[in-house]
Amino acid sequence: MSRSKTLQILSYIIKNHPNVSVTSLMKLSYLIDLVAIDKGKNKIFDFQYIRYNYGPFDKNIYKCLESLVDDNIIREGANISSTGDEFVTYNINKKNNISFDKISDDEKEIIDEVLESLEGYGTKALTELTYRTKPMKKLKATLNNKAGLNKPLNLNA
Repeated sequence: MSRSKTLQILSYIIKNHPNVSVTSLMKLSYLIDLVAIDKGKNKIFDFQYIRYNYGPFDKNIYKCLESLVDDNIIREGANISSTGDEFVTYNINKKNNISFDKISDDEKEIIDEVLESLEGYGTKALTELTYRTKPMKKLKATLNNKAGLNKPLNLNA
């Protein structure tokens, strides 16, 4: 899979799920890949997920988001959490025409299904949901432990 496809997919999610944080994007990417595999398809993203402090993670998402910001496809904003902490959110730059030609109709269908079913889920709810998935359970990972920390997640588990 090409990096340009991953950038398009992230842009597609941001367009359809505005004001999204990097943590939420990571959890959505993971859940989209799990649904794709569950439907007998290949992963949609080229992320290699590891069990990290707050669930599935791939540090390459930072490079992807930085590239999208640098190319003026998305823009960063700021938001305040319920605990008063500031965090970065992402939105589509509406001045640009964005192509989603690298995303197949089947992939869009899976992405749309996941986004629709998780509409209204915030970062905390998405994180909690990822800990209830089979790959995380296989590592015996919970929000309250370090089991399997930094271990790769087997999405076919």
